[in-house]
Amino acid sequence: MNRLSFGKRIASSWLYIALILSALVSTQAMAAQAEATVSKNVVGVNEVFQLTVSVDDSVNTNSLDLTPLSPDFAYGRPNTNSYSSFISNGSGLKSLTTTTWTVALAATKVGTLTIPAFQIGSSKTDPITITVLKSAKQSQSAKANQSSISIEGINDKSTIYVGESINYRVRILIGEQMDQASLAPPYGDGLTATQVGQDAQNEVVQNGRRYIVITRNYQITANKPGSITLHGAKFSGSVIKGSRGFGSTLTMPVDKTAKNIELTVKAKPANYQGLWLPTPDLQLQQTWQPTFNDNTEVDAKVGEPITRTLTLRIKNIAQSSMPNISLTYPNTVRSYNEKPEYSESNGYTIMTLKQVIIPRETGKVVLPEIAINWWNTQTEKEQVTKVTGLTLNVTADPNASATIVPPALTTPEAAQTSPKADNHLPALQNGVMHSGYWPWATAVFALLWLITLTLLIKARKAQSNTNTMSIQTTVNTDIDKALQQALAERDAIKVQTYFKQWKQHQQTKLATNPELASELDNVLAEIMASTYSQDRQQWDDKRFQQLLKQVAQLKMTSSQHSALSGLDPK
Repeated sequence: MNRLSFGKRIASSWLYIALILSALVSTQAMAAQAEATVSKNVVGVNEVFQLTVSVDDSVNTNSLDLTPLSPDFAYGRPNTNSYSSFISNGSGLKSLTTTTWTVALAATKVGTLTIPAFQIGSSKTDPITITVLKSAKQSQSAKANQSSISIEGINDKSTIYVGESINYRVRILIGEQMDQASLAPPYGDGLTATQVGQDAQNEVVQNGRRYIVITRNYQITANKPGSITLHGAKFSGSVIKGSRGFGSTLTMPVDKTAKNIELTVKAKPANYQGLWLPTPDLQLQQTWQPTFNDNTEVDAKVGEPITRTLTLRIKNIAQSSMPNISLTYPNTVRSYNEKPEYSESNGYTIMTLKQVIIPRETGKVVLPEIAINWWNTQTEKEQVTKVTGLTLNVTADPNASATIVPPALTTPEAAQTSPKADNHLPALQNGVMHSGYWPWATAVFALLWLITLTLLIKARKAQSNTNTMSIQTTVNTDIDKALQQALAERDAIKVQTYFKQWKQHQQTKLATNPELASELDNVLAEIMASTYSQDRQQWDDKRFQQLLKQVAQLKMTSSQHSALSGLDPK
């Protein structure tokens, strides 16, 4: 046997062992769950009550052995029921079978008795303690005193500062059928109670009784110092006695109040300066978009937006006490704040604020740091948490400010000619030299040459102007399309960026109507403000579109004027 074959066998063996172990663990994890409950756990001697045993598996009806109930309990013949249900296990629906035994019991002696645990296959129930009194009347009286409805209030701390909050959790156990149930919040002089999140509901079995458990969380904020009593939450409703199915029901009012809690509220230290934020933990984080990799000085371009996202997490502080982060930026940038978003998590109030910063001019721009003073309630000392600012080296955007330069106009230079020797000398007549017909011919040729040169220059100028207008028209059309697309997408940042480029190509036309140019800037500012103001709103671009059309009309008028001016008025 070679080494490769031997290695494969070892690997296969280990894989087989792993599969067996996995199957064992899976079988163990999916073992059937057994449960035993009783209709009442305070009874009189020989009073009949009900025992229910269930297991979430399909088992033999003879699997339940009731003989351990003797000799403390007399019991009848169990009634067996089996039913199936479907549950979702993440990959689809799974069938679940439950087997239930219901049996009538009666205690045979007075005292504290125990219904033993029952073994059903690999599952086992919990034992149940039964209090047995001398008569059924005594059991009813004891049951009235030992209500199946209870409430408790749990607080995480009892000593806090003014402005600080505590978490108060209400837990209600309901073991009866109820109607018109309600829960009043806790209260106290100088205290504000605010519900946090939604109610949670589940079921539990305690000493053989099944209860519905309702949990609600409150945030209690102290508004003044001193010793203050927090009065517990109050649960009220009506308990339904009897069976609704047969119409013989009786409603009994019930009121349950959680115990009061004494709170010690400390005052703000006299020497503390700044906004009062008492908390055991405050966290401030920021991110930049685009990402600058923790650099404190970066390059930026005019008109390109930068997003600054601030996340503030404060423990044991109500949302109403969260600070308002307000920064003063240089005039060389425009800044817009989105509406803060708030959330709650593990006792923390979380505020997320986004700021959009757009450089307006070239040069160095310093975006300030953010510092928050707060009072650490654990160390009882003042602390400062801050995030760094950012220095921008702003340059012009070549794509935004580039202008189309027309091709250079080339003109032919005048030909340089030198006189040539002529072998045909003019004849002498009467002592005067006559040049003959050559001066006339030269003049005619010179005149024709000048006319030809003038026509050539005019033709090339016209061609150059046509090419320049064609290029300018193409560029303007592309920018117009980009601006209209940004308006259609309702992207305020893109609208501002493309409007800046569009405006640079329309400077000559807008110079003829400065009021129109100013109104365009104002409408754009309104669009940006409505997008990034505290009360963010949907903006309307109708007025903006109307102004753009007016500029287009200005452009057509200017072009027509240029064409007419090229005509000779004569």
